Amino acid sequence: MGGFALLEHTADTGISAYGDTLEEALSWLATGMFSLIVDPATVHPSFSRTIFLVSRDREALAVDWLNELLYQYEVTGFLLKECHVTLDQGGTQLEAHCHGEEADLKRHHILTVIKAATYHRILVSREEEWNVRIYLDV
Repeated sequence: MGGFALLEHTADTGISAYGDTLEEALSWLATGMFSLIVDPATVHPSFSRTIFLVSRDREALAVDWLNELLYQYEVTGFLLKECHVTLDQGGTQLEAHCHGEEADLKRHHILTVIKAATYHRILVSREEEWNVRIYLDV
């Protein structure tokens, strides 16, 4: 069973997500990031979108994944509630089915403005479970 924890940093904020699979950890990573943007209890999974990504390695995939979600949020107002991530055999191609809704400022109070996911102290590793740590530029 996976989850996420927020990490303290002087100029940025971080997320450490984990799961039995890398897919689960990446799903929790996205959920964790959106919990910084808006209270997850206010977001309803009223529509879906599919995201496809190809990256050079797993670290780049984690950064690209969050930055793509930030792009979707900035351009269309899409707030993620939950997602299901699948990866190819090598772990560098992602397909995600994302559920959420468009931001409604009457119901969604924006908590944090996130500029980008960064490579600063990035970690994608597997011991007993998968762990992905990433810092966000706020």
